Amino acid sequence: MQQLAQDRRALLRHLLQDLQTRGKDVLLPVGCSDFDEWLLDALSVDRVLKQLKSGAPSLDLINACISTSTSLSARKDYLATPPRSSTYSGAEGGAIDYRALGPAGGGSPGGTPGLAAGLEEAQEDAHLPQLKLRSLQVDLQEYQLKELAYAIFLSSTASSASPGLLTDLRASLELNEARAAELQRIIELVGRQGVTSLASLEMHVKLLLIVRPTAFDSFRNFVRWRDTVTSVVWLVLSQAVRDAWVVGGGDSGGGGGEAAGRTLLARLKGGLRRLDVRVADDYDEVEYGEAAEAVFAAAERLAKRCSTGWSFPWGLRARLADLLLRGIFDTLDEGQYNDHRQELLGLLQGSVWRQLQITPDVHSAVFAWVHYRQFAVSQELLLLEVARQAIQAVKGAAAAPPNGSGSPLLVSQEHNDAVFPAELMGCISQSVCDMLSDYHTNVDDPRVMKGLVGVLEAAEAACGRREALPQLLEGCIAASVEAAFDASLAQLSANVSAEEDLMMLLATSSAELFKKEVATYSPLLVPHAPAARQVAAHALHEVYGAKMLPWLIGVNGLTKSALEAIRASMALEELLLEECRDSRVAPPPWGTMERLSPLLYTWAQGQITMLGGWMDRILSAEDWARMSKQRAHGSRSVVETIKIVTETLEALFDMKLAIPAGVVRCLTEGVDLAMQKYCDFVQQQVGSPDAIIPPQAPLTRYKRELAVAAEQHAEAAAAGKPPPSQSKSKIKGGEALGKSWLPPLGSTEAERRVMEFPYDSLVVRLNSVQHLLDSLAGLERMVVDRWDDSRPKSAKARDGKGAYDWIAGLFDGARRSAAHARDHLARFIAVRLVYGELRDIIFERLYRFHVQVSRLELVLQEVDRLLGDICSHVHDALPPRLARAVCGALVAAVQSVVLDGGPYRLFTPQDVDMLEADMAQMRAMFYADGDGIGLEEVDAICRPLSDVVDLMQLDTGLIIQNLKQAQATLGKGRKSPRGTPPAMDPDVLLRILCHRADHAASKYLKKDYKIPKKIPSTLSASVSDVASKAGGLLRRNK
Repeated sequence: MQQLAQDRRALLRHLLQDLQTRGKDVLLPVGCSDFDEWLLDALSVDRVLKQLKSGAPSLDLINACISTSTSLSARKDYLATPPRSSTYSGAEGGAIDYRALGPAGGGSPGGTPGLAAGLEEAQEDAHLPQLKLRSLQVDLQEYQLKELAYAIFLSSTASSASPGLLTDLRASLELNEARAAELQRIIELVGRQGVTSLASLEMHVKLLLIVRPTAFDSFRNFVRWRDTVTSVVWLVLSQAVRDAWVVGGGDSGGGGGEAAGRTLLARLKGGLRRLDVRVADDYDEVEYGEAAEAVFAAAERLAKRCSTGWSFPWGLRARLADLLLRGIFDTLDEGQYNDHRQELLGLLQGSVWRQLQITPDVHSAVFAWVHYRQFAVSQELLLLEVARQAIQAVKGAAAAPPNGSGSPLLVSQEHNDAVFPAELMGCISQSVCDMLSDYHTNVDDPRVMKGLVGVLEAAEAACGRREALPQLLEGCIAASVEAAFDASLAQLSANVSAEEDLMMLLATSSAELFKKEVATYSPLLVPHAPAARQVAAHALHEVYGAKMLPWLIGVNGLTKSALEAIRASMALEELLLEECRDSRVAPPPWGTMERLSPLLYTWAQGQITMLGGWMDRILSAEDWARMSKQRAHGSRSVVETIKIVTETLEALFDMKLAIPAGVVRCLTEGVDLAMQKYCDFVQQQVGSPDAIIPPQAPLTRYKRELAVAAEQHAEAAAAGKPPPSQSKSKIKGGEALGKSWLPPLGSTEAERRVMEFPYDSLVVRLNSVQHLLDSLAGLERMVVDRWDDSRPKSAKARDGKGAYDWIAGLFDGARRSAAHARDHLARFIAVRLVYGELRDIIFERLYRFHVQVSRLELVLQEVDRLLGDICSHVHDALPPRLARAVCGALVAAVQSVVLDGGPYRLFTPQDVDMLEADMAQMRAMFYADGDGIGLEEVDAICRPLSDVVDLMQLDTGLIIQNLKQAQATLGKGRKSPRGTPPAMDPDVLLRILCHRADHAASKYLKKDYKIPKKIPSTLSASVSDVASKAGGLLRRNK
């Protein structure tokens, strides 16, 4: 600081001298003959430059000086300002304008330099810790205190201080060498007059009697010194009269009441006013001496009538101790001690403190304070440790200061010895707390944080408040976090205009702030405040929430920037709540997702609506052509459907929010319906294949002549020969024999529609449905995993396994629809293959006339060929299912041939071995050595046919007996219930008898059921028609 002041003076002096050289008139203040230091200190550079820019012919330095009269006089009252003018108002003193002096009342800046320098110094030190104690409010300018401190030190140490020490102390007190020499001469002068110490008010009053302007280099320096002395005299005595006046004292002058005090103060004021000579031309030695004697006389009488006597007030002595102890530090390297530190401490504790009545405890307290203050100046870490140790050396600081009203300058010595250390520790504690209340800005080094916390702990312990330290630190943590947040908010607000962007960036910076807090500061604070991390998290949660929630309430759309802000906010809250989980009072959650739920539901409904439109466009454009020649390739529609539903679901989770389960379920149900719609469309577009299943042939009974004739007719037709010659009536019957009961395929629109579907188209559909079915598990896993990943850890810990209950039945509707559509398509293909492609070979040829003539092997070869070709193009999971469907359709067809194959499917018990062999061959083909359907499943599919074949080996009489018993059990005119065993089913038993090449069976059917021996010529009679003519299918004649 001193070096900067010297550099400033040098620059200004050079500027002013250069202006004079260039011919510029520089007008000096009255009484000033050169560019004195006080004048250079008082100059305002802005005012100098303003005058130069104005183009005025001269530079008036009076107008360029810093004027503090307006602001300062408003803060000074009568008792705090010594009289320096002939103008004052009121007997008790009013406002004194002590700068209105000079020739003919003209303004003189005589008092301005010191005051201006004092104000500038106060402004420069405003950022440093201040002793804001009422007991230390002495109302003296800083420069006055420093000159007073140096003078007292010189008078108390005599000639024992080394030149080096005096140089260091002078630099610390910011006294130039000339001023220090003047003070030295004064000390020597008054020493020859018997004044050995200036540590009391009496000695300073005597200085006014002894010291004259000749002791100074200039009259202005004399005025500066005299102002300091008169200020001290007036300050102390005026307040002593106010607060320590003894009524009825021994001095008889002026009475013994308050009026006497006012009278004596008036005399003192008059004497001081007479001393207030501002310029050398107005100074008169005799008059000045008389005025000094009048001041001494008045001061002596006032001191006798006040209980404090000539003593310096306590606050003044403590302030002097503070200034003198700062002298142990190097003025250039402010974090280091100077070389004369030990010498200075020795002199202070050996003589100066004794004269100023500074006790060891007060010394330790002030010593701790100056080290803490010097740390604030230099940031030297070691000083904090010294301050902490000095605080620990203070004894009795825990005594609470008693309440009382009175002048802070006149508190008793005993009271301050007990109270001042505690007050000073409290001041240190408050200053540390002020710094820690914004440690994110003030503290970069963790070691500094540790040192500050150590000083705070020692100060609180010294005051007996160690148990309050955690609460104190928690307050600092909350305040610092809030200050850092406010700083970040201010910085971001200046650069970001959009609220969404501001919230996102603010959440990010807050998260970084908390991470820095946890990594850097919390480890240092937790040993002293165990809840440090929780307090920081709680404070940050509160301040960010207060800023974010009003914005969130106003959000009306899930834009990209809004989602980014919400995600950042939720991530921040999860980070903070995770830290606060075990705290005493966890902050209430912001409820972000609850506030967003209406928007999310609206968004989900919108997506479902759009999905329906997309599905309509996809299905309307589908042609069911293969996308490639690769096996198992599905349609474009299924690929697009799966893609679009996947993108719809992912869009929800791509918000990267903790989506409520209800919103997820709402969207998945919409997706499920869309996939059901796809499967239903595929199934409905294909329709039912049952139209090509042949109707049941009319029931007939065995007639040997007709059977032989029909066989011969068939053989002739197969050989291309005319039928054997027969009678006229027989010829007519032969024509009937040549007609088939089986209607031609494609005779109806429904049949043609079934047969027009290409196998490729059916396979593509089947693969598509299977592909959709396979994708459901992956979609379900994706939904569950992404939903679970989006959930905060706190929610997972809080909700437990019950949170997953909503997953049950996810996509079950689509799964059922796809499975049903797949099975329907497999059956469609099977029915088309068996009843369409193999219609002739099965229903016209198989087992016609005799089993051995046309066996099942030919049918199985065709089935194997056709089924193999289809399976080569389907999904890997579909061949077994297709084989199962074909096996079932083939078993039903063969069973239809055996039971409803027309009048010329004739069987005997001896045919059963061949039938069983055919069935074994069919089982083997579908089992395919383990590559096809399992044996148990094949047996289950073939069991209806096997049961019929087993019945066919029974004797005719036994079958008739079973039929009668079954008919009696079932009841007249009633159908067999579903699942009735063939051996107990009248329908099955009757049909076995109809196809039994046995005279007894034919006779029984003719007698009891009126079944004809040949098909009616119209070929339109159904089983029901025949049964109706017979009096009911299962009705026996009575």
